[in-house]
Amino acid sequence: MEDYWATRTGRWRRAMRDTAAPTLSERVYQVIRADVAAGQMPAGALLPTAARVAADLAIETADVEAAYARLLSEGLLEVRGDGALCIASGGHEAGVGDATQIRFEAALLKAVREAAARGLSSSEATGMFKAAAQRLEELERKKRGN
Repeated sequence: MEDYWATRTGRWRRAMRDTAAPTLSERVYQVIRADVAAGQMPAGALLPTAARVAADLAIETADVEAAYARLLSEGLLEVRGDGALCIASGGHEAGVGDATQIRFEAALLKAVREAAARGLSSSEATGMFKAAAQRLEELERKKRGN
């Protein structure tokens, strides 16, 4: 999961540079909000602590806390029973699919990094994944056709 959040916050850092908001807390807010709106973070997905995000983004914890507070007030985030922040369920319980998506993304990221360590570019590794997915779809079509 560490790899997952390191990659997510790295993407947030890049997205914040392209955001014209006047404050860092507003930039964090806009970037997370955009991820939620785009379905990049499914309902029930846990958020890292404000301290973790602040350290990864090299900003003050208060800026992340302000962004989280605004997202909470708008109903995009919710607090679980154990106190952890997560993406709001939007009226439905986070299902197995939500957790599976997060685990799948983390496993895929690990595979892409392993491929990179073996000399493949991320584009080549992603291409290999797409080819494997296409083969799987073909096998499933053949299975349904029989």
